[in-house]
Amino acid sequence: MIKKILFGLITAVQVLFVILAFVLHVLSKKKMGVMRHFVYTNNKLNSIYNMENVMNIASIIVLIIIILSIAMFIYIIKKKLSRYLYVLNISLFLFGMLLISFFNIFSQKTLLSYYYMALIFFIAYAAEFIKTAVYFMTSKSIIRI
Repeated sequence: MIKKILFGLITAVQVLFVILAFVLHVLSKKKMGVMRHFVYTNNKLNSIYNMENVMNIASIIVLIIIILSIAMFIYIIKKKLSRYLYVLNISLFLFGMLLISFFNIFSQKTLLSYYYMALIFFIAYAAEFIKTAVYFMTSKSIIRI
């Protein structure tokens, strides 16, 4: 019971994060103060960190999680585990593919809110990974080694 409430709460937070990312994008197009803040923050981040490498590292982390998701998917099919775990795993895979596509298609030059959106989407993806991993580890039908 607690697990269902916690998972529902995490899912609601993920949806709110995605809505927040799109609100930031809309505000970056309409409000000059938000636009100036994003330009300043982008220049500051690029001068402090090599953001291309940071985004490549984030892409590699997401790719590793996708590979783990594929391995978990094969395990789920072989052991015929719960459908909810199956759905969580599919959503983890699809969200990871969308996140890598976002990292590769867009850039700081095309989206002013790129770094904020990438961070928000990455946090939502990490929450999805944690949710799937917790459900997988606490599943009653998993054979422990």
